[in-house]
Amino acid sequence: MSTPQSPSPLRHTPSPPLGRTPLPPLSTRHRVKSPRLRKILPSSASSRTAAQLATIRKELKSLPELIKKNYTKWTNGATQCQLECMGSQVLGRDTVLHAATRAGKTGIAAGPHLLPSSKGKVTLVVLPLLSLHEEQVETFKNEFGLKAIAINSAHGGCTKDIVRSIVAGEHQIVLISPEMLLTRRFIDGVLRKPEFGTRCLSVFIDEAHCVSHWGDSFHKKYGSIGITRAFLPRAVPIIAVSATLTPRVHDNLLVKLCIDPKNYLYVNIGNDRPTVAHIVRAMEHPMNSHRDLDFLVDEDMVSPRDVKKAFVYSDDTKEGAGIIDHLNDRVHPDFRSRGLVRPYNASMSREYRDAVMLLFRAGIVRILVCTDTAGMGCDLPDVNIVVQWKAPANMSSWIQRLGRAARGLGREGLAVMLVEKTAFEVNATGKEVTDIVSTPQPARGRRAGRGGRGGARGRGTRGRGRGGRGNSKDYAVLHGQRRGTFSGKDDKISSLPEPEISADAPGEGLYIYIQSTTCQRAIQTAIFRNKTPDVAVDPLKCCDLCNPHLFNRTRPSKPIRASRQQAAKKGLPVDSVRESLWSWRRAIKKQKYPRALFAPHAILNDDTCKRLSAIGPVTSREQLSQHMEGWARWGALSDELFTCMSGLDIPTLVPRPRARAPVAEPVRTSDASAAIRPGPNAPPAVAFAATPAIAHPCPSGPPPPPAKRHRVDTPQPPARSAPLMSLPTPHTPASSHNFPPMAANSYYPYQGYC
Repeated sequence: MSTPQSPSPLRHTPSPPLGRTPLPPLSTRHRVKSPRLRKILPSSASSRTAAQLATIRKELKSLPELIKKNYTKWTNGATQCQLECMGSQVLGRDTVLHAATRAGKTGIAAGPHLLPSSKGKVTLVVLPLLSLHEEQVETFKNEFGLKAIAINSAHGGCTKDIVRSIVAGEHQIVLISPEMLLTRRFIDGVLRKPEFGTRCLSVFIDEAHCVSHWGDSFHKKYGSIGITRAFLPRAVPIIAVSATLTPRVHDNLLVKLCIDPKNYLYVNIGNDRPTVAHIVRAMEHPMNSHRDLDFLVDEDMVSPRDVKKAFVYSDDTKEGAGIIDHLNDRVHPDFRSRGLVRPYNASMSREYRDAVMLLFRAGIVRILVCTDTAGMGCDLPDVNIVVQWKAPANMSSWIQRLGRAARGLGREGLAVMLVEKTAFEVNATGKEVTDIVSTPQPARGRRAGRGGRGGARGRGTRGRGRGGRGNSKDYAVLHGQRRGTFSGKDDKISSLPEPEISADAPGEGLYIYIQSTTCQRAIQTAIFRNKTPDVAVDPLKCCDLCNPHLFNRTRPSKPIRASRQQAAKKGLPVDSVRESLWSWRRAIKKQKYPRALFAPHAILNDDTCKRLSAIGPVTSREQLSQHMEGWARWGALSDELFTCMSGLDIPTLVPRPRARAPVAEPVRTSDASAAIRPGPNAPPAVAFAATPAIAHPCPSGPPPPPAKRHRVDTPQPPARSAPLMSLPTPHTPASSHNFPPMAANSYYPYQGYC
């Protein structure tokens, strides 16, 4: 038998040479994973050499010729602004562009792909709305000849195959939403891949103002796009373009996109559209009538083409439905079933939106009542009128919508803002006035709102601006509240000094623009810090302040004076008539609705029967209809009801007796003593003892002085059984109980009290 060996001591394992896989220690079960050799990005991904930069600059000199050769639709070639932004993008420099709609901002993302050094590169294009993805994909393919793909839920989302194709560089343009861009799958599968980092040319953010406007509200991912910098090389620039960058939005954009304010290119060519005239007027008719929009559909239309092709922007989709009903009612009955006026918003299905947009492009649908879902980023060249219903949230929203008019070459358009009358009473600067939207309406009682007293009174609707109501009606009239009406008698107003436009002005200066008395285009230039154009806009085509005759194209319909309708006469109910109506409804139930589960009073309820029994003899259907307004079965049973009522022997209308207020009878002077004599349950009283006056020896002398009263203690009366205020007392005012006034020297007739 062999003796057991003692366990050998642990031996020291020498460290492996550098670069080799370490061995596991002896007598252990540990496994040592082989270290992953981290791939280091090439130097070109983080910084370019001088030779590379020289090559790129040399290529940029030939870019204008390449654009003319490849982009046939650009008949005049690229503008200086576009070339600057393209060059900055290729050189890896962050860029912010502020330019008007139709300025060719989309071409800035496509142009660099013409350079030889950009072969195999990929541009990430971030768009706010999914409705823009398909259109932009077609634009990049057809107009610029680039391979583009849209990553959204409509195409299956971010699948493995799509991720693999993007990293491999199969698509030159990748259109994506902020939410999809910041998903874990896209970050890990694309942004973190070193292969993609070397291919990424830039992150192109279209409609960049949404980063500031939407980043803190319903599109919160928009405010987090700057996170992509942590996953991409430093040389990958961010290109942010927008048509509405106020100074405040511009500064906020630099912070949220992590752009170095000392090392970036800012190009501001302004957002003015010289071919679009500005018109601002208050609504003349009640807002729920929507009659201020009647200029869009002429009453004497003879074909669908007579309906003006337009965008009507309403931020409230429910109110948009009322607008559609009103405009459809104005369409000629022969064309009303064609759907010339249609809704378009994010609540609609994708299939519906695509179909309606195709019909709108073809001119079959003439008016789109929509939200920002329609028009943002879309290129519709033949829309000449844009209407804003009620004041928008801010000036940026208005300029974005204004820019969707007259996008075609050689076209001239109108941008019409129809605002509430209170928009001319709002404090335009917002100084020392609370928010018009956030301030609750004060109550009519002593307390205003919840848990507070007083407070600034403001009028406003949900999401409309941020001004405060602090001006009078005279102020509103002086600033144009009555301009643009049907009569046109108040179209011309005197010019007044314009207030200073601050960065904190309500709605980005929206109410200064609305209340302007000089030139609305000049206010827009001041708000967005636009450069003064080399060629001034023709005053006849500028705005309604420069040319009030522009109102003639947008006048509301003629006001209708509402005639006072006489109230239907009613008397005392007649029991026999009421019982006959009960019998009639039972017969109708048995005759017309024998299998229905409802009771006879569902046809004509008891209150209606009582009301009909008090109207007297019925001689016409018009008389009966006055009392049956709102009856759901008028169309089906009005003939039967009239036959029943006209066949009854109803007595003449017996008028109701007038209720008169009781009049208190005056108390005679002789009864004054009895009126104020206390009863057995009189309240405690204080009696006064009077000193008799001494007669003056001389009859012609002065009158005797009034008697002096001395306070004495009186015994307590019995406990009262009635409230104190219900009993007459000597100190009760005479006017409250019709008591005659008491003489100065008279005594209180309380026996035994003095």
